[in-house]
Amino acid sequence: MRDTLVTQNPKLLGKGAGRILGLVTASGLLGTSSEAGLLQFRGSFQNPAMLLPVTIPPVAAALMLNAAAGDARRPRPFTRAWLGLTSLMGVAGVGFHIFGVSRAMGGWRNWRQNMVDGPPIPAPPSFVALALAGLAALAMMRAHPDD
Repeated sequence: MRDTLVTQNPKLLGKGAGRILGLVTASGLLGTSSEAGLLQFRGSFQNPAMLLPVTIPPVAAALMLNAAAGDARRPRPFTRAWLGLTSLMGVAGVGFHIFGVSRAMGGWRNWRQNMVDGPPIPAPPSFVALALAGLAALAMMRAHPDD
């Protein structure tokens, strides 16, 4: 793919690279959402915001699957907006996780223990990365339609 000429459509495994990236993004969103669901279940869904990582990313994954299987030339503004919402959720999740660590016994004074046992602060940005990959896949599909 790196040696693809400007006049050629980038291919990966014989298919359009944008479509493959869209499929990988959708599977990553589903996997990360499943992991978040298990961990949110462990936290007993104490905060209503804990439902967001198990509801927003699966919809984004379905929209990405639809984009990867559909017409590459369509602009898909709703999919772009939903991926933006997924990214925003990931940024907000960092704040929620920082707050969750502070609520644990000892708060930040006991940070060595609470960073291990509390909500993982580096976890929510994975949704940001996957949403950005989805936006890149949509841009690649639109710039290089393979049909």
